[in-house]
Amino acid sequence: MWLRVCFGLGLFLGSMWVGWWLHRRGRLSEALAERLVRGVILGPSPVVLGLSFWRMDFHSIEPWVLPLLGFLISASTLLPAALYVRRARLPRPQAGSFLTAAFFSNLGYLGAFTAFALYGEAGYALCMIYLIFFTPSFYTLGFRIAARHGEARHPSREGGASGSELQLLPFVGMAVGAALSLARVPRPAALEGLNHLLIPLSTAVYLAAIGSQLTFHSPRPWLRPCLAMSAIKFLYTPAVAWLLVTLFHLEGLPRIVVLLESATPVAVSPLVLPLLFGLDRKLANSLWLFTTAAAIPWFLLLIPLLPRL
Repeated sequence: MWLRVCFGLGLFLGSMWVGWWLHRRGRLSEALAERLVRGVILGPSPVVLGLSFWRMDFHSIEPWVLPLLGFLISASTLLPAALYVRRARLPRPQAGSFLTAAFFSNLGYLGAFTAFALYGEAGYALCMIYLIFFTPSFYTLGFRIAARHGEARHPSREGGASGSELQLLPFVGMAVGAALSLARVPRPAALEGLNHLLIPLSTAVYLAAIGSQLTFHSPRPWLRPCLAMSAIKFLYTPAVAWLLVTLFHLEGLPRIVVLLESATPVAVSPLVLPLLFGLDRKLANSLWLFTTAAAIPWFLLLIPLLPRL
């Protein structure tokens, strides 16, 4: 398990660094990064999602409590985010970046690995179940918000895939996989190793494209949105999560996992949406950098309290 954890962290940080380095060398432009992301979404992603959903058991309702809570907690962030966007009178591209950053949190790379370090494989497995909602939500709700607030991008005018096509193919992959699972069609043994190749390969390309567009300037011009986002991520969502786990009578390690995941910073995935839909890239980068840095002292304060919440 430790080898997989180290591999995951290395893939995450290494791919983003490679993308940033290639951009600095002039070899990975914004236009090329956008084409790479679109290629991943239209190519391997539907296959990966289809195979993953095919393997899941959709016949039992119990495992869906955690992802249901995950979706409800994430969706609840759209209310304070929308109120802030309206009060701050953010332009549409900035509003789209803020809304998508509010909805999507770093549940996997930070939340799941923290749970593993604290509670072992049981905590990690519960996190993997909790974040099942993330990918379907990203390709549906996330893309819809971004398309509504973004500016027109040049690939669609040059015959590239439109936003609706980018949403459709991953959704088709999920739907086909879920249908095969519900029909109890066994997945062929020949396909068992395919995702072990496609997932790291497509993830590396995806993260490199995102990393190429990262900027490490001071978030000071975006201090107010960053503070508002920190309040949403570190105060509002943990409060919502506590109310929900209490309402659902969730106890023990599942309760701790939900509370931990609800306090994670902005995810990496929203950083790709400015590439695809013309959202504000500088604001998205600042929200990610600021909340990720703030999460370190926040976790040191929160983690000892989790068993008593």
